[in-house]
Formats: sequence, structure tokens, C-alpha cells
Amino acid sequence: MHIDAPSFERWTIAALLSLLIALLVAAGVSALHLPAAAVIGIALVAFALPTPSIARRLPAEWDGLRKRRPVLSLLWFGLALIAVARTAGLTLFMIDTAEQAYSTFSFDPFYIGHSCYSGYWRAAMLAHEHAPNLYDPALYDGVTQGIFRLDEFLYLPQFLLLPMLGIAAGADFDQMRTAWYAIEGLALLACLVWMARWVGQRAGRHAGLLLPAVWLSTPVLLTLQLGNFHLLAVALSAAAMALFWRERPVLGGALLGFAVFKLFPGILGIYLIATRRWKALGWTLAFSLLYTVLTYLWLGDAPFRALLDFHLHRLGSGEAWAFLELKELGFVAAINDSVPGLVYKLNALGVPGMSRALVQQVSWAWTVVVVVLTLLAARRAPRMSRIELAATWIALLGLAATRSPFLPDHTGLFAPVWAWSLVAAGTVMTGRRAVLFALLWLALAAVLPFTGTPLDQGAGRYIVSGISQAASLALLLWIVLRRPAGPDARPTDSARPYMPSTA
Repeated sequence: MHIDAPSFERWTIAALLSLLIALLVAAGVSALHLPAAAVIGIALVAFALPTPSIARRLPAEWDGLRKRRPVLSLLWFGLALIAVARTAGLTLFMIDTAEQAYSTFSFDPFYIGHSCYSGYWRAAMLAHEHAPNLYDPALYDGVTQGIFRLDEFLYLPQFLLLPMLGIAAGADFDQMRTAWYAIEGLALLACLVWMARWVGQRAGRHAGLLLPAVWLSTPVLLTLQLGNFHLLAVALSAAAMALFWRERPVLGGALLGFAVFKLFPGILGIYLIATRRWKALGWTLAFSLLYTVLTYLWLGDAPFRALLDFHLHRLGSGEAWAFLELKELGFVAAINDSVPGLVYKLNALGVPGMSRALVQQVSWAWTVVVVVLTLLAARRAPRMSRIELAATWIALLGLAATRSPFLPDHTGLFAPVWAWSLVAAGTVMTGRRAVLFALLWLALAAVLPFTGTPLDQGAGRYIVSGISQAASLALLLWIVLRRPAGPDARPTDSARPYMPSTA
């Protein structure tokens, strides 16, 4: 059978995607302390090897795109180049912390010296040393590692399986931080591409072309720099749902079964029950149990006892977020994109009655709202197209994440940005709509630094953060509440729903 050679367009897109992969691979192998020549050589192989295969697999509909849409093609190419260049700079900083000029916010000392991954590493070290309470804030407060002030660990003990693998291999913090950046980046990229491919046809191709805009957004680059697991929690959960719809419950269960240890992806368990996806639910529970048993066998019962006797009380009472109640830390409360976090924002602005008890009440009320929305989305699932299903899953994850008392904007805006790309991919664009979507992207990418801008203090910080938060919540709610277009709404589109095989 004759197969046409990939076009110039497909070669270009494949080369840019392979270059992104090569940069992340370079970061990963650099963690092994290999000579620079070896790192460069491996990166070149990671670039050259997959490029032809990727080019052949890309949609043939992209052939001749630069002639049919020259202006849009040029704009897309520029956007993709900027995304690759920004990733290259960030990779340099992740390999060598002295290259601070290439960090996402090179002018902000806080984000340069902040690492969410440091909390994972510190907790894994404490578990390795059989500390009786790895959740004790005193074990993290004021502790530094190089230029980083260690973050506090707030997750479930099962999450420590990942950093424990690095400690078991004898890696130090710098090595693990760099390796985690590479692993998280590659896994995130795989999930983004997989979701666009699963959507398929016209909408899937548009979603694929919008991936540079997603990747370039500050919520993605900054969170990759910080090493927060939130990106993967959303990406793995959404990918797992697509796998369930492809009748691959084992792999999907392995992904979602680990992501739920971030807690908010558990909302998809309710969705699976409501849609009667019993195999998917069963494999998810089975893998969660397996990860729990492995953690217990490896680390013993001390982390679990500390969770039950100490940490859950701090989370339930709101003590873990007590710093948000301090008026002098209002600039931190301003970047809180959670729904209960609105109470902290109003408290920082001097509104009376904004108590910790009110935060808890809002948290539980919002939980009820998200559960009801999940049941509604599950009921509508049979009438949804693939693009609508994917956007809805991500929207539910984004809404569930806003239940936490503290959701920094750099993590909270990722799900909205990804959902934005899917909504845009399924929309017939006009000039006016394109402008509106561009403005919405700017609002969703508005992560606020702590220093270095006119918005460091004052009401402007709350206004910009409020606009961003309102835009993200409005988008996520609209995705869930909108009426499904139906499988036959656009016969030429890829909106036809995927019906699981019963063969």
C-alpha cells in the first residue's frame, strides 16, 4: 500500500514536538550527572528518533495548511517557537539553579526560591528515616535546601511512593527535582496529546493545534517549575476517563487510582458510579488499594498514624491554612482561586465576620454543588460528543479542586486553560469569537507574581485575581451546565460520541 510522504507542515509540527520532548529528556538525563556531551547526544537522539514517526502519524488534513491559512500558520508557528524557547530556558534553570534569569518569573525571588516538590522530597526523607510524624510543620519551617525554602507536605502517605523511588536510587534533592520536572513534563505532554487524539477528527485536530497555547500559559510553565503534582493529577485523571471510554479499564484504573490521592480527582468516582462504569470504578479502587498496601509495606504504619492522629484534624479544622487569616499576608490570599478562599480574600480586605468557621461552611456547601453538577454531567454523558466529554471531565476536576481552602492561581488555572482549548477547538471561529477567546486565554493565564510588578500590593492585585478567578469559574460552570450539542449536531465534525464496544 502506498503511503504519502509527510508534508512540510507535518514535518515542522513533528520537529517542534520532538524538540520539546528532547528538552525534557535532556533535563531527565542531566539528573544522572552525565557529562554535557552525553546529555546533548541523548537529547539529539530524543529529537531525531521520534520525528519521522510523529510526522507520519499527524493528520494529513494539515497538509498545505500554510498555503490555505498563511497568516494563521505564521502566528501558530511563532507561538510554538515561543513555547519551545520558554521551555528551553526553564530547562536550563531546572538543570542549574544559577540560571535564575531563565525561570518563569525571573524577577520574583519568591518563585525562584520556591519548590512544591521540596515538600514531597522532605516528607519522603522523613519517612525513610522513620520519623513518627512527617506532617509536623516544625520539621519543615525554616528548613532550606540550596536556594529553596522547603514546602510543607500536605498529601496522603501513598503519594510518597514516587519520591521514595528516587531516594531508594540514592538521588539527592537537586537530582530528584530535575528528574521530577522531566517526568512531569513528559507525562503532561503525553496526556495533552492523547486527549486531542482521542477527541479525533476536526475538533481533535484543532485541539492539537491549540496545545502550544496551553503549554505556553503561565499556569503550566510555572507549575512545572515548582513541581506541583496538581498538573498530573488533572492530566492523569482526564486521560484515565478517556481510557475508560475506550474500554481500557486496567490502565485507566492505574492512572486514576493514583491521582485520587490528591483528593479532588475523587469527584470522578462519583461520575463513574452515576454512569455505571463498574469495571472502571473497580479497577480504580483496586489500584488505590494496591498503592496503599505498597506504601504500608514500604514505610510502615507511622505515616498513616500521623495522618489519622494529626494531619486530618489540621485539614478539617482549617488550621493548616491559618496563615491565610493574617491581614499582613493579604497579598497571598489574593492569589487564592478556591471558592472558600473568597472568605480569606474578604477578610484581607477588612470585611467583618470572615471567620475560619465560615470557610468550612462554604467548603461543604460548594462540595454539595460540585457533586450535584457531577451527577448532572453524568446523566447527560450519553448525549455528549467526545469533545464535550473531555471538556466536562476537565471542568469537573477544575471545580472540585476549588473546594480546597487554598488553591494558588498557578495550579488552579491549569484545568480552565486546558478546558478553554477544548471549547475553542469545538467552536466555529469568527473574528469576534477569536478575539473573545484570546482575551479569555489572557485572563486564564494571569498568574500573579509576588514581587516585581505594580500589582505587588493594593486593590489592583485583588481586581486582577478576581477577574481571572471569575473567568475560570464561569468557563467551568458553563461547560458543565451547557446543553449537549448531540452526536448529530454537526455531521462533518468529530463530535460523534465514542460508544464503547460491546463485542
